[in-house]
Amino acid sequence: MIMLLRITSLQKNEGSKNEQDMGMSDMFAWKHTAWMQNNTAQIEVQDLDARTSGLVAGTKIATKSGWTPVENVQVGQTVLTFDRGLQTVVSVTRNVLLANGRDIDSFPMTVPAGALGNLEAMKILPHQPVMIESDMAEDMTGDPFALIPASALGGVRGITQDRPQQSIEVIQLHFAQDEIVFANIGALFLCRQQADLASDAAETGYDVLSLDLAWDLACYWGQERHSPLQASNSH
Repeated sequence: MIMLLRITSLQKNEGSKNEQDMGMSDMFAWKHTAWMQNNTAQIEVQDLDARTSGLVAGTKIATKSGWTPVENVQVGQTVLTFDRGLQTVVSVTRNVLLANGRDIDSFPMTVPAGALGNLEAMKILPHQPVMIESDMAEDMTGDPFALIPASALGGVRGITQDRPQQSIEVIQLHFAQDEIVFANIGALFLCRQQADLASDAAETGYDVLSLDLAWDLACYWGQERHSPLQASNSH
């Protein structure tokens, strides 16, 4: 499969030292603040919302130097994208969000190893667009790859929505245009150009299926045979 060929060379670099060593003072920022080098501000903490998008800290992103935790990716670093190869990160937005135990719809999705082609279990936000490959998607749109809100995957291939810890760090990578990036080896996530935690899917350069269509597609996709990468990691 095309995406596996693209990431083969990066797997060799997984154990290499990252290009950057960030101190603890660089780990956090705040709402609607694009992270740029040498910036300063005061921390503002808000609640995790059901419409929050971005990547959860700890998610490994395919960069030119290898697999890098998303919280360590810096402005100017190049990241492997699905459609346009290596692209430069132009800004990074970081948010530390408090979990609201009453807002169940905002709880992150827990993805077991292999469910999305990921080698390790991972957390994704329910509003985050995820790309899946499906025969049904090709019948619906003419393209076997489709972007759906992660919340549509609840209950599919062992993916569950679970109460988060007290707080969660969310990172958004921004490029010159919307891009789809590789995460945890095989998973694919949309990164929006604009710095907006709750951006509508309709505003992106990529089409994201409505939740109703996404649910139908996810149910069918859950019954399809896993790709070789997914199947090898489901045992």
